[in-house]
Amino acid sequence: MKLTLIDMHSIRFLVQKTVLILLLIYVFSELSAEKKDSLQHKIYPLNYRVDIPLTFATTATALWGLSIVRAKSPLDSMTIMGLDANEVNRFDRSATRRDAEFAPTARSISDVTLGISQALPFLLFLDEEIRQDWSDVLLLFFQTQAITGNLYSWGGAAFIDRIRPMVYNPDVPWDQRTEARNRNAFYSGHTSMSTSACFFAAKVYCDYHPELGNRKYLMYSLALIPAATTGFFRYKGLKHFPTDVITGLIVGAGTGILVPHLHKRTGPNLTVVPFAGPVNGLAFSYKF
Repeated sequence: MKLTLIDMHSIRFLVQKTVLILLLIYVFSELSAEKKDSLQHKIYPLNYRVDIPLTFATTATALWGLSIVRAKSPLDSMTIMGLDANEVNRFDRSATRRDAEFAPTARSISDVTLGISQALPFLLFLDEEIRQDWSDVLLLFFQTQAITGNLYSWGGAAFIDRIRPMVYNPDVPWDQRTEARNRNAFYSGHTSMSTSACFFAAKVYCDYHPELGNRKYLMYSLALIPAATTGFFRYKGLKHFPTDVITGLIVGAGTGILVPHLHKRTGPNLTVVPFAGPVNGLAFSYKF
C-alpha cells in the first residue's frame, strides 16, 4: 500500500504527539507525588488527574476530526467550471485574484511562520522562573494546541464546505484546483494554530511577570506579528479568504489566552454583590 504525502504527514504528526504525551505522563506521574503545599506557589496549579486525560482526549479527537476533514471528496469538474468569483462577497473577492505563480511560495512561507509560531512557547523556558514550571507550561501548551485543533476541525472544516479561493482562479493549474481538501477554506487552521501558540506564549509570560502592567499589551501586539503573517500568506497563497483568516485569528487568540487563564491561580474572580433601591437584586462581576 502506497502512502500519500498527506498520510505521511498524519502519521508523523501522530507519532510526534504520542511520544511527547508519553513523556508527559512519566513527568507528571512523578510530579503528582509532590506535597500539596507546593501548589500554593504555582502560577498554574494544575490538576493532573484532570489535565493529563483531558490533553489525551482532546489530542485524539483533534486527530480524528483532522482525518475527517482530509477525507472530504475533491470537487468535480462541472462544479469547478460553474464557479464565478463575482458571486463571492465583495470583502472576500480579492482572495480569488492573487498571483497564482507566487501562491506556492506564499504557502511555503506560511508553513515556515507556523513552525516559528509553534516554537515560540519553548523560548519561555529561557526565563528562569518559567523554566522551574516547564512541565506545567508544556502540558498547557499541548492542551491549548489540541483544543485549537478541535475547534478547527469540529467547529468548522468538518461540517462547512467552503471552496478555496484557488479554485476560482483560472491561472491556477487544473490539477491543483481539483485536488482534495479544496472544500476546507473555512476557517484557516494554519492561522488559528499559529495565533494560539503566539498568544499562549504572551499570556504565560505576562502571568509570570505581573510587573509589566500595561506593557503586557505590547507583548500581545508582538505576538500578533507572526500570527498575522501566517494568515496573510495563507491569503496570498490562495488558500483562504480574509474572513477565514480573521476567524482563525480570533479563535486562536481566544484559545491561547483562555486555556492558561482558566488554569491560573488568581483568587476569587466571581463577585456577587446584593443591591437595593427601586429594585432589589444581585450584581455579578467576573474579573479576567
